[in-house]
Amino acid sequence: MKSKLNFIFICLVFSSSSWSIPTEYSATYSVKLKQADGLLTTKLSKQGELYSYEMITQATGIWKVISSGTVIERSTFKIEDTILKTEEYHLIDNIRRKPRESKAIFSWSTNNVSGFYKDREFKIELDKNTLSRIILQLQIMHAKERQIEMNSFSVLDKDELKNIIIIKEENIKEANVPYGKYKAIKISHQTKDSERINSLWLAPELNFIPIKLTQTENGKTNFEANLTQLNY
Repeated sequence: MKSKLNFIFICLVFSSSSWSIPTEYSATYSVKLKQADGLLTTKLSKQGELYSYEMITQATGIWKVISSGTVIERSTFKIEDTILKTEEYHLIDNIRRKPRESKAIFSWSTNNVSGFYKDREFKIELDKNTLSRIILQLQIMHAKERQIEMNSFSVLDKDELKNIIIIKEENIKEANVPYGKYKAIKISHQTKDSERINSLWLAPELNFIPIKLTQTENGKTNFEANLTQLNY
């Protein structure tokens, strides 16, 4: 169930003091994955110069009886030379029949990222500004808030680097979610050679925190998450 939940960026030109997305917040989303219901919680925190971002997904309702586990993704990053630079990434997925785990360490001094996915070890040369896949969302938020043009990004997914391309941007006059009605900027991105399109609805009056997340494939919605709670 959760492989599709883990969906959702850039050379910046401002100093690290310009980081204006809240340094700490938590958001909760109601999730619909085809017939299944779930809950997604995200949390951004900061200790010293190190930021930590966490996403936790779990089933709800009758589906909780079938899938009682959780998917936990955590990633740390720093802001150096105006760039969000991933430090570590960790995935623990015990919602499946066969649990999986992944861990990666980004070594910028040696210009490589190393770790494991399931039982496969890897060591890959870093592209400039390579992100973990959950930090991608924060980079989009920050870049849009600073009005910086977005084009493409290198993202670590499982045990390989993938090229993520921004394919569309739309201004939404009014997006209605359980948390309220907001103007939003819908940004859609896609992995090269993939039919899946992931979209974020960023609300400027909520510091560009997403009020909705979706994944579509061949015109059909695989996944949708709507904001229900937000705490700064």
